[in-house]
Amino acid sequence: MSTSHGICLISVPKSGTMFLSRYLEKLADAPVIFGLNGLGAHSLRRELEVGWHADIRSRRAESSPNIDVMTRRFALMLARNRSAAQHGGRPPIFSDHGLSSFLRFLINPRNEEIQHPREISEWAGARNVATVFLHRDIRAVSNSLAHFLASSKSFLIGIDTLESAADLVVRLYAPVLAEQMRLWQKNAAAHDVLCVSYEDLMANPTHWIEAICQRGGLPYESRGVADAPDSYRSWTYRTNRQDGWSSSFSADQQAALNALAVQA
Repeated sequence: MSTSHGICLISVPKSGTMFLSRYLEKLADAPVIFGLNGLGAHSLRRELEVGWHADIRSRRAESSPNIDVMTRRFALMLARNRSAAQHGGRPPIFSDHGLSSFLRFLINPRNEEIQHPREISEWAGARNVATVFLHRDIRAVSNSLAHFLASSKSFLIGIDTLESAADLVVRLYAPVLAEQMRLWQKNAAAHDVLCVSYEDLMANPTHWIEAICQRGGLPYESRGVADAPDSYRSWTYRTNRQDGWSSSFSADQQAALNALAVQA
């Protein structure tokens, strides 16, 4: 029986972060708090003084928000449920990408942004919450991220075309995310981290949702977990979406992503 009282869900961007966070929130009636630290817009703005990567800046869509708008929007998301969680009650679910600054990663991705599993596990342990790491095939992550950046669905940043987004993802974003996955999977056992792949979660949701809930001491009903694929639209929506990743990338880009997949 777990002695933890909540979950620290660390997930690679575009690996099912929002999907799993919101599903656990619904299943266990547990508040999701996005981000390990609830920084305000002014503090977030200071984090971005490193500036834009030149290639990302030059390919931003005209509709993409400026840094001030980005930080205000992100601060609002970080504030969600945070005050309620501080007053105890239901076990919290902290959902984070495991990067020192997700906004800084978006405008200038670097390996230095990756937080070590030890650091986050110590943060979680001090709050008596269990650490779970959600990851996904880097090729599928890259495809999803490229489409997301080019589709104007992101309220934080937009890239002018899918071709530009694919190039930026392969050259700049994917290598950092592949290194993050490699680091976490290598160090998971040493820091008592439950690693769950998106692919395994989709293939056997009952097993993995129960494992996550048990690890974090989240209340749930087994029947509710067993009914997940039928009762929660996102399970069906996300079925069989893994194999189409290559159509977004050139042959050289596919080769680069295949090489990263071997390393991750």
